[in-house]
Amino acid sequence: MARERGKIRPFSIMLYLILLLWLILLLSAVFPINRYGILPRQIQGLPGILLAPFLHLNFSHLIANSLSLIILGTILIGLEKQRAITISLEIIIIGGFGTWLIGRPDAVHIGASGLIYGMMSYLFFIGIFIRSIKTVIVSIAVFILYGGALWGIIPTDAHISWESHLCGFLAGILLARIYARKTKSLMGIQKTLFYL
Repeated sequence: MARERGKIRPFSIMLYLILLLWLILLLSAVFPINRYGILPRQIQGLPGILLAPFLHLNFSHLIANSLSLIILGTILIGLEKQRAITISLEIIIIGGFGTWLIGRPDAVHIGASGLIYGMMSYLFFIGIFIRSIKTVIVSIAVFILYGGALWGIIPTDAHISWESHLCGFLAGILLARIYARKTKSLMGIQKTLFYL
């Protein structure tokens, strides 16, 4: 991770990621790489689980995802530090596999919106599950910023992969629950050691 004197710089990390996505989009104008997205229930579509978040249809598609990625990614890295990379990869894998299972078979599912919905739900539900002051503040902020985005998990537009939105969202909830339990266990151990 990008560091300065031992400190993680979340915003810089997300800017590098966005730059990478824009470079990939430019490459897709020359090479037909968007066909490597998620092809539901097809063996050749399995690599798309990892590749789909890096592929975008056009400039407007990536512009729509860039701002949310910067905001939510910066918050996630700021909250979870090094663990943010693992959480993001797990959202991509779990949400992507869910999309592979339930996605419309007549479409190639691409874009970072599944990751965005996973980050959004993770950041919201981690506050509910842990209930520390810091995580509750994050939950409230995410709800204020992105509460209206919940409409994206239902089918409203034939050209939008609501399946990846839904699966990413559910992956974020699942991971928030798992990591909240780990955090609470660690906090319990620290308290026990303090009183020994």
